[in-house]
Amino acid sequence: MEKEKQVLYLECKTGAAGDMLMSALYAVLPEEKQKEFLQQMNAISDEIQVKPEEKKSYGIGGIHMNITIRGKEEDEHFAEHGHHHHHHHGTSCQQMLEKIASLNLPDSVKEDATEIFQMIGEAESQVHKTRMDQIHFHEIGTIDALVDVVGCSYAIYLLGADRIESSPVCVGNGMVRCAHGLLPVPAPATAQIVKGMPIYSSRFDGELLTPTGAAVIKHFTGDYKKVMQMKVDAVGYGIGSRVYEEPSFVRIFKGRESMNV
Repeated sequence: MEKEKQVLYLECKTGAAGDMLMSALYAVLPEEKQKEFLQQMNAISDEIQVKPEEKKSYGIGGIHMNITIRGKEEDEHFAEHGHHHHHHHGTSCQQMLEKIASLNLPDSVKEDATEIFQMIGEAESQVHKTRMDQIHFHEIGTIDALVDVVGCSYAIYLLGADRIESSPVCVGNGMVRCAHGLLPVPAPATAQIVKGMPIYSSRFDGELLTPTGAAVIKHFTGDYKKVMQMKVDAVGYGIGSRVYEEPSFVRIFKGRESMNV
């Protein structure tokens, strides 16, 4: 008998950020692999701590990956610094790629994380009309994005799915405040990344899709499907740090291809 193919379906009907995707992927990992995931992620640096917490979005319970950097939570940094866009201090794209290369993780995980970061860096450089090597990510935003991107890549590696599908992606609506002032949603870098992806706007305002979220989805998704078809084995909810007018989470279905539907 043929082995059933393992399928992941990323449901992004209420947007996606890097931390939401990582949290939802973590939620569908088997328990022993969750332990492995946390051990490896917490070994990245003494300054970073990654800890899953139960969190709710409008009564729906899920996982929120709490990332603390030097003892501070990402939101506190976010409040202090605003969006990570073009700054003249901070980490260059090249430094990020060197950091990823130095991690003690499987090569395929590092390759995925590198490609995702290059995608984000290229989008930023197109938006700002600069060369990729001149793009500087904002210091804290970067460590955070590093954890999200590496975390997603590592969780997907541990899940070992044969195929990854995604729903069309909701980008949000309205305007978002960042280092450059107010910008339309999707933010310019996100707008570059979503080329070729099926996207749509939300009924309410908010930046639901971040550049990191967009890049992770685009990198891993083989096919975008409105209709999911599988025998479901696990469902995971990843809840982000921001609150909107409506529930906001990434939901991931893990299952097997059902040929005889």
